[in-house]
Amino acid sequence: MDIKFLSTKEVAKALGCSLPTARQLMLRYDFPLIRVGRAMKVEEHAFLVWSSKRRA
Repeated sequence: MDIKFLSTKEVAKALGCSLPTARQLMLRYDFPLIRVGRAMKVEEHAFLVWSSKRRA
């Protein structure tokens, strides 16, 4: 099983927003953020679950 992580740039593209907006969203308390050093990542499945809950 391969786990895919999304970068801030990929999150911005998926949401159709700017990089600064994606960074702000990723720092929300309810966002499934993973820090790798200074980089912010999110596991793809966790991002999809989070975004589907936000649309409801």
